[in-house]
Amino acid sequence: MDVLFVVVLALLVAVHLTIFFAVLAVAPVTPAEQASLDLIHLPVEVARALILPFHAVLLASLYVIGRRAAGRWAGIGALIAVLALNLRADPSAIVYGPSVATGGWIAASLLAAAIALLPQRRILPAVLLGVAAVVHALMLLALPAFVLALALFPSPSGPRVRDRARDLGRFVGAWAVPFVLGQLLWFADLGASGYAGRAAEFLREFEPHAVVPWFQQQVIVFSAWHFTPLATIELAAFLFLAAGTGVVRYFVVPRPEETGPRLLVIARRLPVELWAAALSLVAFSVWWSLSGDVAVIDPNLPVMVAVVPIITAMAYRGAKWLITVNRFWALCGVLYLIGLVLARSVQLLITLVQAFQA
Repeated sequence: MDVLFVVVLALLVAVHLTIFFAVLAVAPVTPAEQASLDLIHLPVEVARALILPFHAVLLASLYVIGRRAAGRWAGIGALIAVLALNLRADPSAIVYGPSVATGGWIAASLLAAAIALLPQRRILPAVLLGVAAVVHALMLLALPAFVLALALFPSPSGPRVRDRARDLGRFVGAWAVPFVLGQLLWFADLGASGYAGRAAEFLREFEPHAVVPWFQQQVIVFSAWHFTPLATIELAAFLFLAAGTGVVRYFVVPRPEETGPRLLVIARRLPVELWAAALSLVAFSVWWSLSGDVAVIDPNLPVMVAVVPIITAMAYRGAKWLITVNRFWALCGVLYLIGLVLARSVQLLITLVQAFQA
């Protein structure tokens, strides 16, 4: 199993690198990417190459989160799940791959790193989120999600409410430092009129506008994967049932150090980083559902790349537990794992082929 794990991990990293350099070499410049290039004043080849270390941070962070949840194979599942997303699903705002020089991919890597570091650190994840909000404006939505997640757990400084409030204030302050500095840099580079125009484009979402009907929203979401809508719905239903089983396992297993109100004790059984990830996904989903936007990938790229793959790790956790229950559930768990591997492998192959298509 150790040899198999090393081989699978090496092949997976090789596929990610192949896709990265294929997109770097052959993908045309999209309008969203051109807007980023106009801001950073770099040639497209240089800007795309600079995304590679961020992509490495993304993969390492997802592996750590998945391994924490259910072992090293769950980490592998999270890495494969990144390839399940059809980045070309938006006809007007296509993202070709990880090397495309847009702020969304950088923000995704910083968000994944913040989630992975949150159990041991407080200040560094806040700084990462602040930087992410500079390169991708919608990352502002992750701040309240992280603050709410941290508010559910005891403060490292002490048991008093004042200690918790102080720690949350430090988190917000650490987030604000890179965010404010980034805004000052944008202002110095763009000038007053350019910065005002950029801010007005973001604030336009708060004006009254038409909202996409709920059913059409679901069609848009399910079109963002590599399978037909029916196959995607079936796979998603299976995936969410298994992932739900994995999440429920957190809530039903008591911890030895539990103290406090019953509901709060149960809520704290789910790790703080998974609360932060889930609440970030909810915040982005609510924003997108009310924005009236028909492009699902580009505005939601950070959470779709950094959070949605965690669902696969949770599904592996659920299937892994079902195998230990009884023969019937063991059969369901084995069938699920086989189906998951086959489905994700097909998605991987499709993604690899698409990376070489113009």
